[in-house]
Amino acid sequence: MQYRRLLCLFCLLGLEACVGYQPPAPVYGSGSGVDPYRNPPSSKPLERPYEPTVTETTPLVGNQDSKVERVEPPRYSRYEPVNKPLTPAVVALISQSERYSRAGDLDAAVARLERALRITPRNPEVTYKLAKIRLQQEKPVLAEDLAKKAALLAAGNPRLKRQCWLLIAQARRLQHDLQGAQEAEIKARQIQ
Repeated sequence: MQYRRLLCLFCLLGLEACVGYQPPAPVYGSGSGVDPYRNPPSSKPLERPYEPTVTETTPLVGNQDSKVERVEPPRYSRYEPVNKPLTPAVVALISQSERYSRAGDLDAAVARLERALRITPRNPEVTYKLAKIRLQQEKPVLAEDLAKKAALLAAGNPRLKRQCWLLIAQARRLQHDLQGAQEAEIKARQIQ
């Protein structure tokens, strides 16, 4: 009996030691003058990227002139360029994909091309190759979507853009959309 009392006493002391005393949370509001959401002041000024501004005079309603400040977009892009040269890893993945495709293992070929797309997501050639294999796998909806993406990315490459639209036509034929296939073929012929 005494053993149980001691055990309970130690448990209670242990719990109290774990919890301990915690002061109440500070109240921010009307009288404190402290804003918990504001960044702490730093000793150095914030650095901003270069942003050229152009001031021009624009007529408003009537004959009044006013100064309007126009900011040009930054000269960099957070996306990689479309015509970026392929890395050795992507070249190796594409060649492996072609080998698997010739051997008839389309799932392995798709896996390699998807890995290549994770490395260079805006590459139109890799996207087009993946669309071709998806068409071979008899997945025309997916092939059409990928070919449309490749056509958008291949803005500066008319040969690839034309091939994409011909692939879209094939995918639409497999979906029994004959009018859509004809429209895609016409669009392919119009690309110069």
